[in-house]
Amino acid sequence: MFTMILLLYLQQHRDVMLESTSLRGTYKTKKACEAAAVRARGPLPTPQGYAAAWHDAMCIPINRGVIVNEGKPVDLGKLLQGRPPVVCEGTGAWRRVVELCTPAGGNGGMR
Repeated sequence: MFTMILLLYLQQHRDVMLESTSLRGTYKTKKACEAAAVRARGPLPTPQGYAAAWHDAMCIPINRGVIVNEGKPVDLGKLLQGRPPVVCEGTGAWRRVVELCTPAGGNGGMR
C-alpha cells in the first residue's frame, strides 16, 4: 500500500519555502501512486506577493490496514481571493487547483 504526500512550495524573492504538506489517497501499488502523483506535480496559481507556487508529490509505502486521514490542504482560494494572479497561465495550474479541491472519493482514492 502507498500514499502520496503533497508538498506545497512558495517562492518569495529568492527564498523557496515548503509551506505545507498533506496526505492524499491510498493506492495498492507504487505504480498506481506514481501515476496519480504525475498529475499533482507542477505549477499552481501564484498568490500576490510570491514569485512562484508549485506542488511536488512523493509516494511512500504504508502498512496494510493503515487508514490515511488526508491532510487539510492549504486554502489557496483564500490566498488568491480578491488578488488573482497577474498572468493567466496555460500550464494547467488552474486544473490542478480544481483537482486538489475535490475529495479523493468515498473509497479513499483506492486505485
